[in-house]
Amino acid sequence: MRAVVIGSGIGGLLTSSFLAKNGYEVTVLEKAPYLGGRFTNLNYKGFGLSTGAFHMLPHGEDGPLAYLLKLLGADVTIVNSNPKGMIFYGGGIFHYREGWKYLGWREKARAVKLLADIKRNKLPTGEEAEMSGREWIREKIGDNEFVDLFIKSFLGWADSVLDVPAGELAREIKAALKWGGPGLIRGGCKAVTDELARLTEKNGGRILTRKRAVEVDPDGKKVFTADNEEFPYDILISNIGIKETVELIGREHFDRDYLRRVDSLKPSEGIKYNVALRGEPRIGNTVVFTLDTERINGYNEPSSLSPELAPEGYTLVMLHHALQSRNLKAEQRKGIEDIHHIFPNLDEEGEILLIQTYLDGNPVNRVAGGQTVEDFPVRNVYVVGDAYRPAGGIEVEGIALGVMKTLERLGLGSFEGWYP
Repeated sequence: MRAVVIGSGIGGLLTSSFLAKNGYEVTVLEKAPYLGGRFTNLNYKGFGLSTGAFHMLPHGEDGPLAYLLKLLGADVTIVNSNPKGMIFYGGGIFHYREGWKYLGWREKARAVKLLADIKRNKLPTGEEAEMSGREWIREKIGDNEFVDLFIKSFLGWADSVLDVPAGELAREIKAALKWGGPGLIRGGCKAVTDELARLTEKNGGRILTRKRAVEVDPDGKKVFTADNEEFPYDILISNIGIKETVELIGREHFDRDYLRRVDSLKPSEGIKYNVALRGEPRIGNTVVFTLDTERINGYNEPSSLSPELAPEGYTLVMLHHALQSRNLKAEQRKGIEDIHHIFPNLDEEGEILLIQTYLDGNPVNRVAGGQTVEDFPVRNVYVVGDAYRPAGGIEVEGIALGVMKTLERLGLGSFEGWYP
């Protein structure tokens, strides 16, 4: 069986690894000169930045991505964060559990009940599932500023949006209760995608860079590239997005209702700031949710686990905020003001290395969290990646869940119990 995979992002390489392991004749086509998409390392001024992600998995060594890596026998080390998270609020940083003190006794009781309900799979349905997630939390717990700011920060960091439907938020909370908090990857994102590429090739697959797919013939089952090569397939895996895959195949192959749903999909967009601080790590292997800021939603220190990601004597800090407007200069200015609020001595202790903006053709996610996407309607074609993340799947964990569903459809595994 011939399998062609378009795109070597985390979803494409994860799928190609399983296909090659199961005897498929795999060819991965990547338009860029490097592998990994937005999940690899970017060398800059001696620092190991990333092309997108934060060298961190939302559920660490206990989540769906780590599980798939273990099934593959991937040589990747993930270390769970300790603590699971911290909070920047009231001018200081503290353990996330201390946040309970900002809730009244009645609000605490309601919050405990809500968490217990979610854990028992008592999730919002119908109209309630479609309402604003933050409004749903207010209805369930109370109009508490701290709680709302925490949910806003969590969503901005995890999903690069400031709100999601209640059904999605509940499933993301359920996933966090089930699989725990984040964890850093030793060596950064590149350690994962390079290992997946190695496993693909070890099992007979081939990976071709600078190969841009420009057309797919679903009837003749061929992929055509910009340099006029043809690649026949029995199954096609697309890691380039739903809208992009539709365009490759041709809109005439889809009915009007499906095209309307595809056209309505919105991406999540944001700005990532890479900061160099002199000295030892301040927070270590964890994430800080920033409630005391106007734009920044959270930050981590990848070099606390992987010192090679920063020159000797420096700590690498990555901060992120979800875009609130299309005025990028204003967004960046407010983000930089927040950074100086978090690190008041930044001018003496370090510098902002690089600001990376993710929008338009290079968003944080091609489909923002909370938007449901049906199975791709073209026979023998499967979409994976950030455009296909089942409900409750945060960032790359959602990509892993989407790959699980694809593997199930191909008869290459059963992952019942992994979907929030």
